[in-house]
Amino acid sequence: MQNFSAVADCANATAPSGGQNTVQFETSSGNLGGIALSDGQVIVGATGSAPQAKTLTAGPGIAIMNAPGGISISATGSGSANAVDWLNEAAVIRPVAANFSVVTSTTAPAGASLVPTIRGMALTTTAVADGTSIMAETATPSAHWQATMLAIYSGSLTNASFPAIAVRDSISHRAIEFGIGASGTASYQAAYTRTAGGLGLDMVLGQTTAVDVGLPPPSQPLWSRVTYDGTNLSWAFSRDGEVFSTVFTILAADNLSNADRVGPVAMFQQPTNPGWPSAYHILSWRIVSM
Repeated sequence: MQNFSAVADCANATAPSGGQNTVQFETSSGNLGGIALSDGQVIVGATGSAPQAKTLTAGPGIAIMNAPGGISISATGSGSANAVDWLNEAAVIRPVAANFSVVTSTTAPAGASLVPTIRGMALTTTAVADGTSIMAETATPSAHWQATMLAIYSGSLTNASFPAIAVRDSISHRAIEFGIGASGTASYQAAYTRTAGGLGLDMVLGQTTAVDVGLPPPSQPLWSRVTYDGTNLSWAFSRDGEVFSTVFTILAADNLSNADRVGPVAMFQQPTNPGWPSAYHILSWRIVSM
């Protein structure tokens, strides 16, 4: 009888467990166990324990649809099918303030700092004295690269203050800035400036501008992109982060020997309200090799 019992135990240990259409696994006792799966469930391991049947959990902006034998994962829209997403949420890459270094003009704007925010980071000041600047910079890749930024500016703009994206030469201490700033008190202008002195942000050597009624104000969400091809720097802007309009293409050697630093910059030139605080909010930042 002991022999028959041993054979029966072996048969029971190798027999399917859990019923029809279950997934079999070896239990801690060496027998077979079974897991029944419903639509869209997957088997998930658990250290030191039996595997479990679980469904996937959707995170923010993700929708999951379970079906017999299938799982569909998709991004959820930020509005109705006909809505316009000016911020282009899918393209936003939130910057981390700790990845940037702050440089300023020799005389820094009052309270100049780079602070993290829940949406990214901001270059802030408590006042905007004439001829001062603040920049948050990061090293550029070697060879060719492209930097894309989404930013909003708040603070004094007139007469010629200039929130922009800058390329700085950290060796010869010169810089080129691209962006849209004030043109007096009544309009805005796209411009690129060439600066030098101190760390490269002290004085404007020259400026080229383009005034157009279609330019967006920097107090609204503005995508800005600088591309370096090894010889030229090109600057383009966009309202949706997808379709960019190129405004300037210049020789990098126009003012730089090395295009080794890039980042957002706020330059304060003849401000009408020098006692106002300012904030240059950086909502997205991406730099890639090309």
